[in-house]
Amino acid sequence: MRLESFPLPETLRPGAARAPGEDRRQRQELRHAAQTGGFLLAFQPRRDLVRDVTTGAALQLRWPRRGGGMTPATGFMPMLESLGLAGDVAGWALNGACAAASAWPRGQICVAVDPGALREGKLLRQVAHALAASGLAPERLELEIAEPALAADNSQTLFTLAALRDLGVGVALDRFGSESASLMPLKRLPLTAVKLDRSLVRDLPDDGEAAAIVAAITQFAHALEVTVVACGVETAAQGEFLRRQGCDEAQGSLCGRAMQAAEMAAAMA
Repeated sequence: MRLESFPLPETLRPGAARAPGEDRRQRQELRHAAQTGGFLLAFQPRRDLVRDVTTGAALQLRWPRRGGGMTPATGFMPMLESLGLAGDVAGWALNGACAAASAWPRGQICVAVDPGALREGKLLRQVAHALAASGLAPERLELEIAEPALAADNSQTLFTLAALRDLGVGVALDRFGSESASLMPLKRLPLTAVKLDRSLVRDLPDDGEAAAIVAAITQFAHALEVTVVACGVETAAQGEFLRRQGCDEAQGSLCGRAMQAAEMAAAMA
């Protein structure tokens, strides 16, 4: 099954009006999917902009709905949160991603996972369990932490990130530049990578302001020995501009579509 981007069904769009009983039916479907593992794991390749080789893949959780269509995580995670099931599904996805990556033929390929629904108290235990169960080397797992979640100084968050790094797991600052472009998080957090938000990449190379921001972030990150990954890269012109700016890796349609684990393994064979 091809896992391309699908528009959200109208009833799952934020603020959309639902017919009587529709909300209840969707909750029942989601609860059943959470209990039976009724979600799909898709992986979008990430490529080195200089060597032009696949370096990793980012997990993308999908919900195949009855009647067709594929809903991305943004369309159902809020409802899972309200059901108290988001953490369970996030843990299931992390386990599945680690298991899939452990079977990929090229041992250096990493898998990037957004553990957003896993609270800090459970995150370390869940990561340790997923690594042990799959046999995946810790350095092949990267956790994507969204910039807004790290905006405020939080000693518990910093402790958790430091503990993950002690395990050998990578930590990427995700969606960087989606709300601000302050460079301070890069300095104070134990990061291995920073992922440029697609809003910074979208109008490259023509947007001079975005180009200057990307150049500054890249230079600063490299001074701290942090890898720079550009998200939402769709055109060869964007990829070439980012390569010239020193950006290390890219993720987006230019690098390949999202694939199921078996397809990803076959593509790397």
